[in-house]
Amino acid sequence: MSLSSLSVKRPVTFLMLFIGLVGIGVVALVGLKMDLFPQLELPMVVVITRYSGTSPEDIESLITRPIEEAIATVENLDTLTSQSREGVSLVMAEFTWGTDMDVAERHVRESVDLVKSFLPEEAEEPLIFKLDPTLMPIMGISVSGEKSLAELRRIAEDEIEPRLERIEGVASADTSGGEVREIQVQVDRERLASRMITLGQLMETIRKENVVVPAGTIEEGKTEYTIRTLGEYTSVEQIAGTVITYQNGVPIYVKDVADVVDGTQDKRQITRINGRPAVVITVRRASGANTVEVTDRILSQLKKIEDSVKGVKLSVVYQEAKIIKQSMSNLFNTVILAVVLCGAVLLIFLRNFRSTVVVLISIPTSIIATFIAMNLFGVTMNIVSMGGLALGVGLFVDNSIVVLESIFRHREKGEPADQGAIIGSSEVATAITASTLTTICVFFPIVFIPGIAGQLFRDMALTVVFSLLISLFVALSLVPLISSRILHLSSRNRGLASSFGHLIEKVTHIYGKMLTWCLTHRKKVLVITGALFLVSMFVLFRWVGLSFIPEMDTGSIYMSIKREAGTKLEETDKTFQKAE
Repeated sequence: MSLSSLSVKRPVTFLMLFIGLVGIGVVALVGLKMDLFPQLELPMVVVITRYSGTSPEDIESLITRPIEEAIATVENLDTLTSQSREGVSLVMAEFTWGTDMDVAERHVRESVDLVKSFLPEEAEEPLIFKLDPTLMPIMGISVSGEKSLAELRRIAEDEIEPRLERIEGVASADTSGGEVREIQVQVDRERLASRMITLGQLMETIRKENVVVPAGTIEEGKTEYTIRTLGEYTSVEQIAGTVITYQNGVPIYVKDVADVVDGTQDKRQITRINGRPAVVITVRRASGANTVEVTDRILSQLKKIEDSVKGVKLSVVYQEAKIIKQSMSNLFNTVILAVVLCGAVLLIFLRNFRSTVVVLISIPTSIIATFIAMNLFGVTMNIVSMGGLALGVGLFVDNSIVVLESIFRHREKGEPADQGAIIGSSEVATAITASTLTTICVFFPIVFIPGIAGQLFRDMALTVVFSLLISLFVALSLVPLISSRILHLSSRNRGLASSFGHLIEKVTHIYGKMLTWCLTHRKKVLVITGALFLVSMFVLFRWVGLSFIPEMDTGSIYMSIKREAGTKLEETDKTFQKAE
């Protein structure tokens, strides 16, 4: 017994099946993760080492080259690139596709550990991590108020950042802009030399005095208390009153050889919003977290955080979720428009309202059922997968139309409703199955393409394959089932028939004449077709541009201005002020 025959003879069973598929599909749709692009795993490990105040040449010789030599022996390494800038070394190790990046990161870390003892002591610990697209910020939050920039920076780092990082799905929150408080010990070299004290002696004294030392534990009954000595400085006066040494029984204090100032760090960057200096917190999501859901959680907590910090206003200046929602909304509108236009075209050419209803029922059923497969195979809702779904609407409606037209033709021959539905759908089942499978054979191999292209277009390929398979099932089961119940010979719309009948007859007549001419002038047709192909290829490679990902209108304009190396921050800022 064929699938069509089974659906027509077991209408209740199949009706409940499709109701269940639609219900599960709706649940799967709600559970789908929403992102701008598919999840990508780039085979790259980055090593960042900071050494403040050092020239690019010294960074190259002291840090970059030793790290490069150590990493060069790691297995499966494909390309090793580096950048040495003032105060920072950046080494990027790119591995062959298919490499286990957790293992690669561990090997890179082990290799760098072997050369850490040869790096300058003043250099910071090398930061080693896999390159992950999720490291890009998903939200920017400005911190403003009637306070100094230093105070706003302190509030952002000490009070707002920790609360943001406690939100589920947030990996980190980092503050930029404003002024960073810094206690500066401004040494007077003449006073230092007159007391025969070295700069190293002064630094070592301050370092030793500014410590917290564990003092063991105390047990009391069933409770154990951890004890530590509080030796950290809490005021400028404490630093100034620190004894460096004794000379002839007289203590020499820090204030005797230096001025201790409660100031701010030298600015290495300037952040402004709407032309005013500002403090900005950038938020990054955890790997695998849903950008939209994390953003919604942050937005729900911002008001509470703002109320708890008096005199501070929090404003969202950037959120990736807004772009994602807008993109998804546009794609959904495109799919809905495609369904509407498809229904209009069917109504015009079939001139049968009930036939159009049958096809229109099959389209959303196929779309919603596709969400089940997407959820099971880990396909997220992004512009690539939704583009595949929009492409699938035009492809899988063909199956329903072919089956419907075959059923209608058998009904016109006088066959009963059930018999016409079974015979009509069975007659074209082999043809549409073969057609669907050939289309799947075009898209499915994309899943196995190595590299970033395979990761990027995998979601589109799987979505098209899922939608085509489900549409084939719908065309051979749901369409015959509905047709056997609502399709009648007298259901042609006479108004539409009279309005568009003559137009369709003219189109058919013109097509017939063109087909006859083509069959009688085969050589000319081949020459014309070949010429059109060559012209198309010329236009394609001559005027059609190439890009990996098409440009998106995010509603924002990004500007990058590069000044000569060594230009002061203040001079660069003047250039930016003119641009603003």
